[in-house]
Amino acid sequence: MVAVAAFWLVWVLVRPANVVRVDGAAVYVQYLPLTTEGKISWWNDNKDKLQEKYHIIKDESHFTVAVMNFDGYVAAPTGSNDGSVDDYHCFAEGDAKNKCIYKDIAMIINGDANKRIFISLDGKTLAQEPDGKTTLLKK
Repeated sequence: MVAVAAFWLVWVLVRPANVVRVDGAAVYVQYLPLTTEGKISWWNDNKDKLQEKYHIIKDESHFTVAVMNFDGYVAAPTGSNDGSVDDYHCFAEGDAKNKCIYKDIAMIINGDANKRIFISLDGKTLAQEPDGKTTLLKK
């Protein structure tokens, strides 16, 4: 049993993140890293690829990108216990029933005219300077 638990833990820590869908500036990712540092590293390693493939940043002097945790497509909520439909992003295409994604924001990335990047995640906001230096602004 301990070996199974250890194997599962190792898998959770090393499994690759998978970009499932991009809708405008919303990037839906399955298996994002668990730690703050891991998420920031994932963004730094993938932002250029995301921009090249999906054009998520329209204006480098002022942008916002939302990186969302993806846990599968679900049906839109129908009852009061399901949550608000505003908590879901639903798409016209796809399975007639399961076409919604729960909005589970992992990171918000903002850019400004000074080429600084602000990353909000895990209750923290960090500033990343053009030279790559990252500092914690607030907890």
